[in-house]
Amino acid sequence: MAPMRYVDTGVLYCDDNLSRLQQFPDECVDLVYLDPPFFSNRNYEVIWGDEAEVRSFEDRWTGGMNVYVDWMEMRLREMHRLLRPSGCLYLHCDQAASHYLKVALDGIFGPQHFRSEIIWRRTGSNSAARRYGPLHQAIFYYVKSKAAPFYPVYRPYSVGYVETTSAKLMSGGAIGRCS
Repeated sequence: MAPMRYVDTGVLYCDDNLSRLQQFPDECVDLVYLDPPFFSNRNYEVIWGDEAEVRSFEDRWTGGMNVYVDWMEMRLREMHRLLRPSGCLYLHCDQAASHYLKVALDGIFGPQHFRSEIIWRRTGSNSAARRYGPLHQAIFYYVKSKAAPFYPVYRPYSVGYVETTSAKLMSGGAIGRCS
């Protein structure tokens, strides 16, 4: 396939993303959010669209974790190449491969470009008789360079936090008090 001169938005490609990524020019993307297979060792079927079309994918890796991480690394390297110097990548994963993917990301981006591990907590877990049930997944946040901006999201304090903090301040508690 010939390299793309521009990025056509609003298009869904149903093929291996590696061949598509290789068509994009260097440093043309601001943000990548990646929600790849999680190395779950399962097969999935989903109903797609109004037609009740069933689509499926397999999340099984002959050769185990090394094959999975190699597969991911090839794609992560392409995504790193596509990021502008001010770009960032968010990788969503779970405990099955998160530690391996973090090491791969450190190797590609450099540990100095790791910014945060965002924990996404589910409301419940699967019942697991011989272990604690998994309650969270991780989203690793990396930047390509120091040029990447960060825009914090501010939310109002909860009523409980304000009431507790006010009570501590009024009683001469440790918050805001100098000795």
